[in-house]
Amino acid sequence: MSIFQGEFVYKLTIAIILMSLVGCASVPANYGKPEVGSKIGVMLLIDESPTYQHIGTTIFSNKNLSETSKSNYHQKFNHKISTILTNHGHIPKLIAANPSLLENKNSLFSYIDFKDKYKATLDKIAQENTLDFIVIVYPPSGPAWVNSSAYLSGYGLYSRCIFGSCDAYALNYVSARIYDAKNKTSLNPMDFGFFEQVPMPEVNIPDEPNEIQAEQVDAAADKALNNFMTKFTEMLKTSEFI
Repeated sequence: MSIFQGEFVYKLTIAIILMSLVGCASVPANYGKPEVGSKIGVMLLIDESPTYQHIGTTIFSNKNLSETSKSNYHQKFNHKISTILTNHGHIPKLIAANPSLLENKNSLFSYIDFKDKYKATLDKIAQENTLDFIVIVYPPSGPAWVNSSAYLSGYGLYSRCIFGSCDAYALNYVSARIYDAKNKTSLNPMDFGFFEQVPMPEVNIPDEPNEIQAEQVDAAADKALNNFMTKFTEMLKTSEFI
């Protein structure tokens, strides 16, 4: 083997080791298949009702209207999450949103796992409610489109108008993580991604954002909920809850 070949093999070996270490660090461990009959808390850190978020040509045109819809989507999210868990033999329980977690709902994670101070809170909640796992549904905050300075969060209807040309989308910036109380770690994450809003060409955007109809916001929220449940179900399969 030449000196060049030896150096190449050495560098390749180091690269493989580093990649394996990064892989181990970037995916939280799962500790075997959860037992049937596991007690699972469901905590919703999202708004109870969907919002209408509008991005205009200038920052002064941007609007975030949280009072348009009065529909209780906490009930809808909890019903769908609890139904799929119950159908596979688990025992779900809706638990109140913890004030500390709610206040920091956009920054619960350090890299990919929960920050230690939030783990302590989750451990206490699990102990008080005799839970094996806690599902946390939260609203990641992210740019409306690539390199956008306008940020979105949550679920409902999102519209974007640039110089009079408007488009509407179902806003689906909602994700979830499962905390394993016994092993004090979060399980494999949901396949969440920004910029995946579903177009809603049937929605006509009014000149004044506050004239949007609650039915339009709810229709977008239904699409967002369905999108969430598709990805949430895949996460449950990955962690072998179902």
